[in-house]
Amino acid sequence: MALLPSRTTYNQSASSVISQLKKGGQQQQNDFIWANQDRFYAIALIATDNPDVAENLTVAAFRNIFVAIRQINPKQMGLPLWEWLSPFIVDLCADYNRQHARTAPVTAIDPTEDGSAQMDWETTVILGLQRVKRCFSNLVPEQRKAFILRHQLSLDYTQIAAVLNQSVEVIMSWLFRARVQIVKCLGRG
Repeated sequence: MALLPSRTTYNQSASSVISQLKKGGQQQQNDFIWANQDRFYAIALIATDNPDVAENLTVAAFRNIFVAIRQINPKQMGLPLWEWLSPFIVDLCADYNRQHARTAPVTAIDPTEDGSAQMDWETTVILGLQRVKRCFSNLVPEQRKAFILRHQLSLDYTQIAAVLNQSVEVIMSWLFRARVQIVKCLGRG
């Protein structure tokens, strides 16, 4: 059993999901929450490192979603579901980070210097699961968090930067270095 919902459930249209939620009752809302809560909680836990705060952020995100659903015309939503959902939890994580000023001092990073600005390695890590897990466990915690947010939770660089309270350049560098380490560990670099 997967820890997170498969990506295919997030490729459906936001308008169709919103329409179903508007027509459905409490059970439809509960099913929607069950299908998405793990993903939201995972993002919040990575952002806060605190299970209680992550739970509160997840609940707040769903409250905000249901308020937004009441105000939206589903026919005007042309986005995939995850594109519409992700800002709800990312924005709450960014607010949490701003309020708690958890930024660790990071030296300035120039992504053009190490090549991370123009590298696309997203498809290079497709080898055996056990080898990838072993290589993944060797990453430093910051790289591991950024990698999970990007490749398992499908956030973009700006969203990851907001969740981890870092600059986009730092996130690009962490991801580049994580990908290089994984590729080297897998014997491809």
